[in-house]
Amino acid sequence: MSTDEWGQARRLFAAWPAAGGTAGQAGTVRRLGDAMAGLGNGDSGWRDVVTLTHQILLRAQALGNTNALPVPLRAGLPTREQWREAGLDVVFDGERVLLRGVPWAPAQECAAAEKAALDQVRHAVLGTDSPMRRALDNTPADPFWTQVSGYHHYLSRGQQQAARSLAMMPPGETAVVCLPTGHGKTPVALAACLLAGAHGGVSVLVVPTVVLAIDMERRIRSLLARSTPEAKQRRYAYVGSLDADAKQQIRDDIVSGRQGLVVASPEAVTMGLQAALLEAASAGHLHFLVLDEAHLVEQWGNDFRTAFQSLAAQRRNWISAAGPRRAPRTVAMSATLTQQQVNTLESLFARPRQAKLVWASELRQEPAYFIDSFPGEEERTEAVLEAVTRLPKPMVLYVARREDARRWVQHLREAGLHRVATVHGDSTEDERRTALTGWAGGSNDTPAATQFDVIVGTSAFGLGVDLTDVRTVIHACLPETVDRYYQEVGRGGRDGSPSLAYLATTVADRGIAQSLNRQKLISAPTAWERWWEGMFLQRPRTDSDLYRLNMTHRPARLAEGYKRHRSWNEQILNFMVRAGLIEILPPAPPQRTPGEDDQAWDRRLSAFYEAAPDLVDVDLKDGQTNNPAYFADAINRVRQDIKVAQDSALQLMEQLLLRRRCLADDLVDYYTVHGYFTMPACRGCPSCRRQGLPPAGPGTLYRTPLSPDPDIAEWARSDAPLHALHPYSPSLCLYWRSDDERRTELMPLLVRLARAGVSYFGGPGLNPAQACEIQEEAGSTAVVFDYDGSLVHEVRGLMVWVEKEVAAVVDVEAWTRLSEGEPVYLMHPEQAEDPERPGRLLLDTHVTALPLQHARKGL
Repeated sequence: MSTDEWGQARRLFAAWPAAGGTAGQAGTVRRLGDAMAGLGNGDSGWRDVVTLTHQILLRAQALGNTNALPVPLRAGLPTREQWREAGLDVVFDGERVLLRGVPWAPAQECAAAEKAALDQVRHAVLGTDSPMRRALDNTPADPFWTQVSGYHHYLSRGQQQAARSLAMMPPGETAVVCLPTGHGKTPVALAACLLAGAHGGVSVLVVPTVVLAIDMERRIRSLLARSTPEAKQRRYAYVGSLDADAKQQIRDDIVSGRQGLVVASPEAVTMGLQAALLEAASAGHLHFLVLDEAHLVEQWGNDFRTAFQSLAAQRRNWISAAGPRRAPRTVAMSATLTQQQVNTLESLFARPRQAKLVWASELRQEPAYFIDSFPGEEERTEAVLEAVTRLPKPMVLYVARREDARRWVQHLREAGLHRVATVHGDSTEDERRTALTGWAGGSNDTPAATQFDVIVGTSAFGLGVDLTDVRTVIHACLPETVDRYYQEVGRGGRDGSPSLAYLATTVADRGIAQSLNRQKLISAPTAWERWWEGMFLQRPRTDSDLYRLNMTHRPARLAEGYKRHRSWNEQILNFMVRAGLIEILPPAPPQRTPGEDDQAWDRRLSAFYEAAPDLVDVDLKDGQTNNPAYFADAINRVRQDIKVAQDSALQLMEQLLLRRRCLADDLVDYYTVHGYFTMPACRGCPSCRRQGLPPAGPGTLYRTPLSPDPDIAEWARSDAPLHALHPYSPSLCLYWRSDDERRTELMPLLVRLARAGVSYFGGPGLNPAQACEIQEEAGSTAVVFDYDGSLVHEVRGLMVWVEKEVAAVVDVEAWTRLSEGEPVYLMHPEQAEDPERPGRLLLDTHVTALPLQHARKGL
């Protein structure tokens, strides 16, 4: 960001009313120029201009420019009284005012905390110029990562290990990935999908909201357009607003293996895309099922979005249709996961195997937390308006309900803030897209004038939305779970710069939060009635051991209502799966009977596919499933587990309001999974600020997290393509007898090994450029290069290790791996000696040693 925003702002005001363009400008001054351009037509209000000007002044002062900004007093611009009302220092100077910023922090705390609070706000105002900006590792990229993503570094060790783990997943496996916000979860998933689809096929990314589907499509287009310019025009998001032809085109491309990536809601996957994805799986075209924001499978899937959990049945059918060698892989990703959420994901999406957990959980260090409690709504409204006015933009204001969002937008507009949009559950797709584009200032790498500085939203807004420079997140409500609160705070500071989180509650909020927290869980007696009378007894008779059920059926005494009955029945079946009573499978297509004519067969097959979205095949896994008392006990156990998890999430949210200890301690306790720890971080919270400034002084953290260092998931792989040459040993020594043999045989052999599925390459005789050459010819195999010699000690899969062209003794790292029985293909010069037997050649002491030329023939 330019450090001369003060000078640019001065020129904008001096040119008024001619000001209006933002060409060449960025950051807050770009927003100011857009706001000034909107004063004449009502798109902007006086307070929009005042708050953005104040932000520019505070930033300039933090950078050492304490000069007053001269602003003319002209018709259309804010008045002297309005500048002062918004908290600026105003000096009247004839036909102009001289303005200086006045530092301010929300939530008045004890005297000891004031200095620390102002310092934390100052760093949020500085944004990308703050020395507190998060510095990630910039670990060198693996060849596969650069090839498919275009990035030459990983953002962190956690991203590196997650990317490697997913890129090397064998068919049919499941991975649960916990990677902090800002560490690039989406690129990790996209890289694995694109690599697997190097020769065609499709991967499906399941997202919870339309906003996220739109944002994901934007990011996919931007990524793919580097190599395929027409990708900018393609449709990847399968959303309700698409016309019928566009939807049919996506379905056709999925079936044919041309789609590559499709982004959809769980409802779309289980309904509109069901048949196309099943056909793709049957043809071996379906590579990955990726669940983004996977914590919602447990949170929302228990209640009003049961399709989140019904996806598990789709997955099992895909795996069955594809067969073990081409079965789709499953990835569940989130920035935060609790034990209950991990248990749910494993029970639904990993059985009969066990999921691999890639755990790089770390609390975010960007936000400084401020908490206020008020006796009533009037006092809170006044405090929140002041915070919206005086805290840095872009900003999100979260509320509990749709009606609250509408009321707040009206109140802000009446107060002179017109650059405000709202996103809630009733917003149309066009309204959401307009809000995102106007907030960000463009889309799909196409810049446009900014229209909004503040988004007022419910929990329907923000999941995964990637506007990087959000500086402030305000909650004028009590979030119903700590998950919701922490996820929404995570909308700020995604660029790694400091951000602010202000929580303002009233006494009345608790009842609203309890109501939102209370999930609608079917009772055991009603579940039995729906299961037994509504579905099980109405099943058709078949010769199969499976029971075919219709999810729209209901007991006779209940009123009609397609969607309501289907949703309740989905919840019942999902509960039964979690209780171990049943396994759900999508319905198997009918088989043609001998002698059946084409017309009759076509009618019967068409009738099946028309009814299929409402059908499931059920396998009873427990012999007592249809015992009413046993059934009730099983359902009640699932209900109790869910209720306990929800209650604890709200109780922890209420505990945060007490401000008795560092927020990081409460969050770490909540987000720790058995055997895996979440790293704590705190830039500022009420408890820590009571101590004054951090021990290391201003501009430092109270608690600095250690960088997570997860292991690469160890998959069961059979990647020893030369096994026939070393049947009794996990390792093989391959040597060159001349420079000419090395030059002509080595790289072709390495490429063939990669094509055969070997991923790990390293050694002093192989450089990064050569590793990239191998990747270019490796197809869908991920080439992972051991840049620093660490993998040779860590990984258990087969590693190819290349010694220098001239090496008197074999490298100690490779020798250690060889001597400990870890699988390695060690490539070395014929003259290389055994390091433990001086004077003896390695090819004489190792039981299996062959020339390079012979090995290439073995492939």
